[in-house]
Amino acid sequence: MRRVSTALTLLPFALVVVLAIGLAIAGRLSTPDVVRVASSTPTQTAALAPTPRAASSETASPAASSSPSATATASPSASAAVSSLANDASEMLRVHNALRSAVGAPAVRADDRVTAAAQQHAEYLARNNALGHDEVPGSPGFSGVFVRDRLAAQGLSDANASEVATSFSSGTDGVRSLWVLPYHRLGLMHPQAVVAGWGHAEMSGRTITVGVILYDFAASAPDRVRAPAPDQRVAGTYSGEEIPDVLPAGASRPVGYPIMVVYSTARAVDLRTARVTQVGGPDFAYHVVPQLYERDYVAVIPAAPLVPGARYHVRLELTVAGTDTVEEWEFEAER
Repeated sequence: MRRVSTALTLLPFALVVVLAIGLAIAGRLSTPDVVRVASSTPTQTAALAPTPRAASSETASPAASSSPSATATASPSASAAVSSLANDASEMLRVHNALRSAVGAPAVRADDRVTAAAQQHAEYLARNNALGHDEVPGSPGFSGVFVRDRLAAQGLSDANASEVATSFSSGTDGVRSLWVLPYHRLGLMHPQAVVAGWGHAEMSGRTITVGVILYDFAASAPDRVRAPAPDQRVAGTYSGEEIPDVLPAGASRPVGYPIMVVYSTARAVDLRTARVTQVGGPDFAYHVVPQLYERDYVAVIPAAPLVPGARYHVRLELTVAGTDTVEEWEFEAER
């Protein structure tokens, strides 16, 4: 069996900052942020979707991606109002929940305070031609330096939260695009996500979509969530573009659809072996996505686009909270 591995040693979150700076995805940048609200510094940026620890009081705060940083610039005159149903917060939440339902994750509920925090940050990013999670005091539209500050301003002073952001054609397309990215999908699909708020802003040709997700690690949740789900049909090709990079240096792109398993109750997960096989065909080489932000998930990415219409068998031999287990299922690539 051929295997392409990203045997990268996990370094402190300071390295995440280094990885985040200097990378940009032309026209479709995405950034995530994970925080323990009312804890020390939060915010992760760059195309991916992390989640907060169940018991941790600290979160990393990588710098905003190499898209233009927030600065005190003149306020654009264009309105940030949503322009269509696709940019409406309730429609973006509906799409988010449809994606969660398809993989067996429970629905997340709306909260006007979370939605307001997401909308204000989307407007800030669009107004300042920026993409990331930190805001600069004194800049137009400033609503709080970190996600925790913006939530606290809405009356949510103690919560587990993460944030994702992207620049895409519409709000609902932004939600769908974030779902494909492994680090971003981590938070969006997490079995213990309970609340989500979405915001979208368009100013002076700049389009921004922001999602803020809250988690409750004491709540009842599925044992684990897999994406693609068993028998699910998904796109066969993924660009491989995310910040921090999910692929090893020099890896060929595009690649296949990312395969993930996320466990509840913040249990540490280690991948022992993996096998991705085209049913009736060969094994697929794959990349292992480095575990950043949390330890409660495993993700592998087929090293080449999947064959349209083909069925794939996944076998992951894992150690979950010290106990060996096997995850095995099949899914299909769209024609």
